[in-house]
Amino acid sequence: MLQKSYHTKTSGLIAKFIQTKMERGWTAAELSSFLKENGVNVNKTTVYRNLDKLTQDGRLIRRKSATSDGFFYQTAEEESHCAEHMHFMCSKCGSVIHLSDKKTERYLKSLSDDLGLQINLNLSSLNGICPKCKKKK
Repeated sequence: MLQKSYHTKTSGLIAKFIQTKMERGWTAAELSSFLKENGVNVNKTTVYRNLDKLTQDGRLIRRKSATSDGFFYQTAEEESHCAEHMHFMCSKCGSVIHLSDKKTERYLKSLSDDLGLQINLNLSSLNGICPKCKKKK
């Protein structure tokens, strides 16, 4: 028996938040703040339960933060085939760049073949400073 999916005010606001963050990574704390600003006061457990479900459903990608103990989330864009390539995340502004170019693909394949690795692209990302933030220095 399939479990029903319920649409609540909270889930609607989470979907709205995610739509505004298509080009950058974000944290559970940012989502919690957004919900509170929109009149929904939920506990951390509810926020993480929703994020876990969206990640399991393939709608979000969760990555370990390079600068803290937490996680960053990003939208898994079907048309961009996010599960098939790595991403670069700016540690200053959180912007996400899809590394889906042929040169990166060849490098990862070569690295895998040479070292006998099986790279999980869903769990892999590069972190650093994006061109916009680099110019601001």
